[in-house]
Amino acid sequence: MTGTGLEIERKWLLAEAPSAADLQALGARAIRIEQVYLRPTPSAPVRRIRRSEGDGRTECTYTEKAALSGIVREEREHAIDPAEYPRLLAEADAGRRPVRKTRHVFAYEGNVLELDVFEQPPGLVLLEIEFDREDPPEPALPPQLRVVREVSTDPSYFNVTLAQWGFDPTRDA
Repeated sequence: MTGTGLEIERKWLLAEAPSAADLQALGARAIRIEQVYLRPTPSAPVRRIRRSEGDGRTECTYTEKAALSGIVREEREHAIDPAEYPRLLAEADAGRRPVRKTRHVFAYEGNVLELDVFEQPPGLVLLEIEFDREDPPEPALPPQLRVVREVSTDPSYFNVTLAQWGFDPTRDA
């Protein structure tokens, strides 16, 4: 795998998606993402493929993830040819639906922010920031974002959980 390393990520639940005007003011660029979880294997319990479309390009990746502790995961990832994506769909986990979202990416106060607006469940909006260390300083967040709470370690908001058929974290909100 080419992208082998650690993913150190914090995540926040937002009350709603910012307006198009707010996203434009933040300089956000939109990327449409579809990710499909594949059947687990003994060596890789969480495997997924992702197709990202934005800026006139389509990119596909294969990823394996394993939780280590708190906000840290081991991540092995590499690009795949877009023609390989439909072939890998044959390995899709029947117990999970595709995760489809629009990711708005922008820089703010020295960090790259990724704001995900999900198709399912409708109304779910999460903000993610990746860090290079496990104990990052508290990041500044744009005032346009209405944060409900941090959900970095809440498995209900992990994409692999959101992909479960019938799972909706907003039911209890």
